[in-house]
Amino acid sequence: MRRLACLAFLAIPLMLAACSPEPAEDAAPPADAAEPLADATLDLQATGIMVPPQAGFEQLAVPFGSMRAATEATLGNVLGAAIGTHDGNGDCALQTTQYEGLTLAFNADGQFVGYFARVPYVPAMTRAEMLADPQVALAQESTLGEEFAIGSGDAVISGLFAGEADDAAVEALWAGENCIFR
Repeated sequence: MRRLACLAFLAIPLMLAACSPEPAEDAAPPADAAEPLADATLDLQATGIMVPPQAGFEQLAVPFGSMRAATEATLGNVLGAAIGTHDGNGDCALQTTQYEGLTLAFNADGQFVGYFARVPYVPAMTRAEMLADPQVALAQESTLGEEFAIGSGDAVISGLFAGEADDAAVEALWAGENCIFR
């Protein structure tokens, strides 16, 4: 199973500009699509995504501002083939590429500007464990549910807990530009 380097993202600078679309299944992967790495690890950061060394790959950095083709090629080596895309029509002008558990957002210029992550790329930690870290705080009066932030100011990763109980799981994490409708 793939996993997130759970604690690494808690100590790094983080950034947020909220909004993430529901993944659309506009495109299917080709028949000869790459398979995801077993137990792939991603370091989700407020400034993009870091792929730690694994399975023969060196550390790979995918910062916000990277071009779409390079971003998809780099992450595709770890995540396997994309399972869908969205062309940026409708309420959300961002274009997206979806992988199992991760949606990448791109602006009209084709630059990587945000991500939205779910299992298996969110930490396997409870609400109580996450909130014990002084870098993590609940969002006040969120219309999204049990929203929290990791970091402060311009350096934030946002997320949602599955509920209010201490044992509630982390449901999602996002950073950068997304289409989250409040």
